[in-house]
Amino acid sequence: MGIIAIHGGLDTSRENPFLAVLQKAALEGYQLLDTGRTQALEAALKTLENSPRFNCGYGSVLNLNGVVEMDAAIVDGATNRFSAVAAIRQIRNPISVARRLMEKTRQVLLAGEGALEFAKKEGFPEGNCISEEQFKAWQKGKDSLARGKPPSQNLFTGLEYLGDTVGCVVWDGESLAAASSTGGVSLKMPGRVGDTPCLGGGIFASQTSAVVCTGVGEAFIETLTAKYVDERIAEGAHPQQAVELALKRLDEMKGSQGGILAVDTWGRIGSAFNAGQFPVVVVKDGKIEENFTPINLRPVLLEE
Repeated sequence: MGIIAIHGGLDTSRENPFLAVLQKAALEGYQLLDTGRTQALEAALKTLENSPRFNCGYGSVLNLNGVVEMDAAIVDGATNRFSAVAAIRQIRNPISVARRLMEKTRQVLLAGEGALEFAKKEGFPEGNCISEEQFKAWQKGKDSLARGKPPSQNLFTGLEYLGDTVGCVVWDGESLAAASSTGGVSLKMPGRVGDTPCLGGGIFASQTSAVVCTGVGEAFIETLTAKYVDERIAEGAHPQQAVELALKRLDEMKGSQGGILAVDTWGRIGSAFNAGQFPVVVVKDGKIEENFTPINLRPVLLEE
C-alpha cells in the first residue's frame, strides 16, 4: 500500500519520451517505498537527474557564466527532517547529496563550494552536468544578449521545449515525504538559488501533507506557497482544492505561473498548473494510474 507521484516540471513535454522516463522513475521509487520514504524519493529523482530531458542533474540549464549550478532538497514529514544543497556544481545527482546530508549530519543546507566539498568527501564523483543541447542553447542565449535582444528560448530551460524543477511526493500508507531537484533558471545570475531548497517555499512535508512546486522560484519563496498548501489541507481542504487555491493566490500576489503536486495523509492527491503543460505520473499500490491528469487552471485565470 502506498503512493508515489512525480512531476517533470512546468511546461515539460507530455510526449512519450518524457512520460516514459517519468513512469520509470515513479516505478523505481515505488519499489523502494517499503525500504524507506527518502530512499524511494532519491531513486525516483536520480532517474530524472540522469536524463538530459529534464532540468536537473545532467541536462540542467547554464547560468550567465556558462556554469551549471543546481539545487535539491528532501523533507520527511514524519521526522521533521529537512536537508538541501544549493548552487552545487559538478555533481550529477544532487538529490543524493541532499539525502546524505540528512543522514550524516545535523546541517540542513549546504551551498556552493561547501556543498561540493561535502559531496566529494562522501565519495560522490565529480562529473560533467552540461548536455550538448544545453550548451548550444546557452550559446544562443548569450548571442541574443550580446545583440541587446532577450533570449528567444524558454527562461526555465534555455531550450525550445519547456521544463522546470522536477519533484516527487510519497505516502507509504502512514507517513509523507517530498523531494525536488533543479538546475534553476536559464542564464541566471551566478549563485542564484531558487525555491527548491527553501522549506515552505517550493517544498514542504508534515504529518498532514507532502507538497512540491515548480515555476518562478522567487514567487514561491516570497509567498511560502508550499506551506500555504499544507495549511489549507490541515484545515480540512482536499489536496486538489488546496493546490488550486494556492495557484490562484500565486497569480493574484505575483502574477506568476506554476505547478503544484501534493498528497495528504489519507492518500488523496492534488495536482494543478496554470501554464502550458505539467506532466505528472502517479503510481498507486504498484500500478501506474493511467488516467491521472492534472487540472489546468490557465483558462480559468485568463477569464478572471
